[in-house]
Amino acid sequence: MFKRITLDAFSVVFRNLETVFKVCGAWFAVQFVLALVANMFATDDPQAISAAAIIANLMLFVAAILSWPSIAVAWHRFALFGEEPGLINLRFGRLELRFLTKSVVLALICMGMLLPVILLLAFLGLLENNVVLSTVIIFCACLFAGQIIMRFNLVLPAAAVERPLGFGEAFRLGEGLGLPMILATLALSIPFAALSTLLMIAVTLIGGGLPIILIQMKVLILNLLLQIVITVLGISVITAGYRIAMERAARPRP
Repeated sequence: MFKRITLDAFSVVFRNLETVFKVCGAWFAVQFVLALVANMFATDDPQAISAAAIIANLMLFVAAILSWPSIAVAWHRFALFGEEPGLINLRFGRLELRFLTKSVVLALICMGMLLPVILLLAFLGLLENNVVLSTVIIFCACLFAGQIIMRFNLVLPAAAVERPLGFGEAFRLGEGLGLPMILATLALSIPFAALSTLLMIAVTLIGGGLPIILIQMKVLILNLLLQIVITVLGISVITAGYRIAMERAARPRP
């Protein structure tokens, strides 16, 4: 399962890079511009934040929230149906709203599963007194909860293609897919995330001067492209898991 999910997600992304940038490009460009505007009005004094900075950051937050369902729905529909998105994908309608609602429910489920573990560690004092042990416990809890969340995540591509699928049925159909989907996400995302981090470190190490500013802009744009690839790879893992689940569901039972 892990091999198939990983290869399916990787191939659908890198064989269709033009579509990847159609799906994500406009939203990431909007966020990039809003981030630049917000930085223009940023100050070191938190008590001296201007109204313009507040508005710019609020617009950036709204754009980030709206971009997730718009990008995910467009990519799920392309990967599952071959439905080509428009050149500028800034769509947010009924379908995207339903997708966002299910995403919020999933986030609340995840918080509900992890919060008791974090509170218990805080109560026992392990978060401050034993960082290594608390990190191991939180990692194990995330791995356990992540498998369940990944199975629930199958409702997302189902919502994107307008197929009724409840959380209970998604959990049942996702049996045996949770851990492979987590491992596939890590295997695909970590190399690009590491490269993205290295690029950001490179930006901080570059000094001042006009030519250096141009270099910084190029590095930041390249980092933005990496973020696009990471985003779509994560969505593609869920798409691949959903495809496998639907194939298994369609098989006649003996």
